[in-house]
Amino acid sequence: MLLIFGFLFMIFMFVSLSILSQMFTFFLDISSILLIFIPLLFFMIVSKSGRIIGKYIVVSFKKNHTYTKIELTAISLSVKNIIRFILALGGFGFLFGLIASLAHLGTLDRFGPNLAISLITLAYSIMISFFVFFPLQAWAENKINSINDH
Repeated sequence: MLLIFGFLFMIFMFVSLSILSQMFTFFLDISSILLIFIPLLFFMIVSKSGRIIGKYIVVSFKKNHTYTKIELTAISLSVKNIIRFILALGGFGFLFGLIASLAHLGTLDRFGPNLAISLITLAYSIMISFFVFFPLQAWAENKINSINDH
């Protein structure tokens, strides 16, 4: 549930900032979105972290499910791995965009758009990791700490 609320909150923040700045198309870059989401989906399908997150999503819709400390620890570690992966994707996207910008340094009309796309890729990775996955990781850590206190 937290993943869904986090994703919806991220979309709300993205749309509201775009409307307030009156530059909706400026913040929307399909290649940057695909650069983050396609490897993320691939990572979640093939990795153990993705299977643990998938199990969490399915179980979160069931009533009265209590998580064990082992399940919470697995969720926390999986989300940490996914956050690292997303931030690494954003860093690679930024580096690739920077390389493309520097390759066209002679023509200043292409330097700015390439640099903007590289920064948007980095912004997408930060937004996804901190609005979608970080609340789940914090929730799992808080539950682990409450179990340890009792």
